[in-house]
Amino acid sequence: MDGARPRPIDAVAVLVAAGLTPAVGYAGPSLVILLATALPVFWMRRAPLVVAWIGAGTALVVPVLAVLAVIPLPSDGAVIWPPMCAFGAYGAMVFASRRPLARWLPVLVLALGVLCLPDRLPLVLRTEAVIALAVVYGLYVSVRERLNAELVERSERVERERLAGELHDVVTHRVSRMVLQAGVLALAAGDDRARAAAEDIRATGCESLDELRHMVALLRRGSGEGFDLGLPMPDLRPLVIDSARAGVPVELTVDGSPSPVAGVVGRTAYLVVEAALANVAKHAPGADVRVRVLYVRGSVRLSIRNTAGLPAAWVTATDPGTSLTALRPQVELAGGTLECGLEEDGGFHVEASFPATASLTSRS
Repeated sequence: MDGARPRPIDAVAVLVAAGLTPAVGYAGPSLVILLATALPVFWMRRAPLVVAWIGAGTALVVPVLAVLAVIPLPSDGAVIWPPMCAFGAYGAMVFASRRPLARWLPVLVLALGVLCLPDRLPLVLRTEAVIALAVVYGLYVSVRERLNAELVERSERVERERLAGELHDVVTHRVSRMVLQAGVLALAAGDDRARAAAEDIRATGCESLDELRHMVALLRRGSGEGFDLGLPMPDLRPLVIDSARAGVPVELTVDGSPSPVAGVVGRTAYLVVEAALANVAKHAPGADVRVRVLYVRGSVRLSIRNTAGLPAAWVTATDPGTSLTALRPQVELAGGTLECGLEEDGGFHVEASFPATASLTSRS
């Protein structure tokens, strides 16, 4: 990872640790050994625990060697002991594993090892204070980086979901219209070649909608895992907005807990509502329209009802309109049912029911 690579600031840390080394009161081979222990600070991002354990080992071994009269103890006027202890403690807090024991153990050993110099109390107090400050600052940096990473991930997820919503609302709506018009053209065409071409356009559009919904699912979830659980129902608000622009206000209500549905179910339900609203705009201008989406256990039900705008223009119950008639086979292929008919007050109703989570389980 790039975050594990040494950086110029790490070289500065090595120079600082090495610069503090002569102040501990050593000379000759002992000074060379201590300078060598400062060099690993350069790799504290890649191997933070190793650097921390080197500091802890130095704090323990040097007093033992001093007791054996191999090397002298550090000077009481030294700044801190060992010179790289602050960098080892900081690296363990920031770059080491998230497991508490793994990153805390070398720091605790280092802090206890410094206590092996009881006759140099000022040096011990300074060192313990520096280690504590390094630990506190390291924990602060670690928490800050983790929060920043979570904020970046959350912003990416929000942006991904926003793009998925726009993709669904704009592209799916337009392609659905193309599919609907192609189906009408296929039924109305008198020429076999024109009918076949229209049917091919309709089939291609349906396949494109399926692929589009898959892509939207991937954008919303960030991966393809769990796709068999289904997708939410398409957002019907664009249809309501378009209908209002055409002069037919629509009241949309959603009842029940939303359940995921198969892609073909969501697309077909969207087309049913679109076709029903198109018929209202064509045959009953000025009518009041209510669209209700009802989620019940294992199914989702759509109800589109309108009052009588121009009753004489409405088709009869046995002939609910070309677009709705063309959609009936598609609704049945999606595992649903479609009913249309006149109301007693001269209005019209369209009722559709589709399977939800129950069918998805059987298909997977």
